[in-house]
Amino acid sequence: MAGIKFFPPHPLFMKRGSGSRIWDVDGNEYIDYLMSYGALILGHGHKSLRDAVESVLEEVGTTVTGTPSEIEIEYGRLLRDLYNKEGLLRFTNSGLEATLLAVRLARAYTRRRCVAKFEGHYHGANDQLLVSYKPDLASAGLRESPKPVSDSADVDGSRLEDTLVLPFNDWESTERLVRANAPRLACLILEPFEDGVIPGERTFMTKLRGLTADLRIPLVYDEVKTGFRVRIGGASEYYSVVPDITCLGKIIGGGLPVGAVVGNEEIMKLLDPRGAKGTTVFHSGTFNGNPLVLNAGKATVETLMEGGNFKRIVANTDSLKRSVSTALSSRQIQASVVGEGCMFSYFITNGGVRNYRDAENSDMKLRRILDLAIILSGVYLKPAGRFSLSLAHSKEDLQLTTEMFGRALDEVTNRLQK
Repeated sequence: MAGIKFFPPHPLFMKRGSGSRIWDVDGNEYIDYLMSYGALILGHGHKSLRDAVESVLEEVGTTVTGTPSEIEIEYGRLLRDLYNKEGLLRFTNSGLEATLLAVRLARAYTRRRCVAKFEGHYHGANDQLLVSYKPDLASAGLRESPKPVSDSADVDGSRLEDTLVLPFNDWESTERLVRANAPRLACLILEPFEDGVIPGERTFMTKLRGLTADLRIPLVYDEVKTGFRVRIGGASEYYSVVPDITCLGKIIGGGLPVGAVVGNEEIMKLLDPRGAKGTTVFHSGTFNGNPLVLNAGKATVETLMEGGNFKRIVANTDSLKRSVSTALSSRQIQASVVGEGCMFSYFITNGGVRNYRDAENSDMKLRRILDLAIILSGVYLKPAGRFSLSLAHSKEDLQLTTEMFGRALDEVTNRLQK
């Protein structure tokens, strides 16, 4: 099983899902806030998604054609107009493939090798970016000058040399490190909200855009988590910043595997296969842009944009955030509840959480114990993970979740006091 699905003592095996609920193989029912790590923003098995998949099988008659199609153009324009109106777009099969392609494009564009990334930011199982995502703080160097640490046994020293690790939300240190390494930087990539929930401070994000533009270093937003969750237009809309390249995934496939890279035309034109040999970036994939996935994704995004659907999910998320915060504080558990739009998380700490080190220095052991108790009560999320809400979550779900959350907190705190 994939590492992302594992948690100790062992993960649950799920059998089916419907709406806001999911059932394990033993028949236990849960209100689902994992929502496949945020990908299912309409909930499990939404009618618009079912109809979209069935229409492809009926009208196209196959799951994939291996050729360009009309849906590729239609959906591509919709996403491009939301994330970079003047740019171009290329579909991939996953968010990982999107970040990988973004880095390759940046290297070709700048003719440089080194990539700058932030400590604690995840960009998929990519050799150069699987660095300092979850480092042991004892090996990670100084807070203001993080040391690159491999997150996987196959990422060797040569990769570490080509990766500059930066401290998130520390402007002075970030500026110093970027300026010192500017001549060798192919791009700077980041999650605008670390792990989808810890926001980049507005001044920090504005200055970062200005710095990278001045130094002609392509700025890459990894919006695989935040796209269509922080805002319809993602973190780019939230910060009013258009990066040079944006990576998308999760929601844009409606629960099917997909990714996309949206970027400035000057960079994206490197993908044009009509260019002279040695001047283009090769990119291919049998399933890239297949009609089954894109039709499901387009239906998902259009449903999300209809009427007040997105605002409804945000309102429910804000309501649950307040309930979680109140439940914790009423039991004298000091915590920081963070997140924007349709997802959030909480950290047990008496201080704020601005970056990976703050999160790691919170009481992660107690957080995991609480989350396991919450799961046993009938609310599902990955321990220490995000709450991702969907259109399927009702007011009744939120009320029941609040009650279950409170009971789980009481059970854990009573045990700890004995």
